[in-house]
Amino acid sequence: MTPSHSPSPDRPHTLGTIDSLIGKNGQTGTGIYLLSGYTEHVGHSGQPRLQLTLEDARGRVTGFVWPEARSAMTCPAMPSPVSVRATVQIFEERAQLKVQGLAPLDLSHVPSATELLPRHRCPEIAHPALDRLTHLEHDLPAPLDGFLREVLLDPRISLPFMRCRASVNHHHAFVGGLLVHSTEMLDLAHEITRRSIPDDDWSSYLAQLGYLLHDLGKLRSVGELRRPRYGLVVPHEIMTIEMLTPHLRSLEQRAPDLAVALRHLFAHMATPHRVRTTPQHVIAQVVTRLDQWSTATHNRRDLRHLLNGSRKFPHRQTRRLRAVTDSHRQPWAQNEG
Repeated sequence: MTPSHSPSPDRPHTLGTIDSLIGKNGQTGTGIYLLSGYTEHVGHSGQPRLQLTLEDARGRVTGFVWPEARSAMTCPAMPSPVSVRATVQIFEERAQLKVQGLAPLDLSHVPSATELLPRHRCPEIAHPALDRLTHLEHDLPAPLDGFLREVLLDPRISLPFMRCRASVNHHHAFVGGLLVHSTEMLDLAHEITRRSIPDDDWSSYLAQLGYLLHDLGKLRSVGELRRPRYGLVVPHEIMTIEMLTPHLRSLEQRAPDLAVALRHLFAHMATPHRVRTTPQHVIAQVVTRLDQWSTATHNRRDLRHLLNGSRKFPHRQTRRLRAVTDSHRQPWAQNEG
């Protein structure tokens, strides 16, 4: 099996992106959007309506479903990609949709997961990371692109992944920090793996996926603003495996060898450091080391830190130097005197 890219799904998307709707007043068509909310409303006339919140990477639009169209509605768990048939209406210089039908969308018919992730919900500091995630989705060969699409559109993952912190008070401890941490070493993951095993067509992509998803369990252990209840009971590495299990099973049906490689990587990272052994697949070492490097970028152990520490605690440096010197003495020197 060699990597190949998936063909674009043949699916009508005549309404286009949300930011383009303002120029399509009166047009009726089909669009693919992320359904992120819906509420029941009763108008001044007493007529009930369902109000939808539909989003994509370019914006947000409100959809209205009147009683005559309710039978053509099937609302899935949220947020989820949906196919919407609607008419564009302009009200107070803003586009809205009069929805005639809505149905959950099979993920194989979603052209791109990142095109549905609402950019306005992602903190500005993490926008470059979201762009890097978009590039990765487009670069991955099949079936890994489909695996990533399923993960990113999982209702438990999609929106929280853009806003979760990477830690409470350590590295990347800001809203959106997990996305930044999970994407800033993707290029290195690909390059180091390719140089380590140049004849392996798949492993560089697997390393990128492994690095991207290695801390996914922090959605349950760290959270966006406060630590979730019981967040410290189970290690986040275990929760990562738990959250990815249904998607790994799906990948296993299409490419069992690729699914095994990712399971091996996540199992290695879930093993406590003191009992880890050398992994059988080099990508586990690559991801582990890059995780450490990304973490170190926020430790600020630069030259100033070294010099200030030497002045502040000179006795510590003296002890370290003496220990190093003693360890390198020749046996004949240690016996002198």
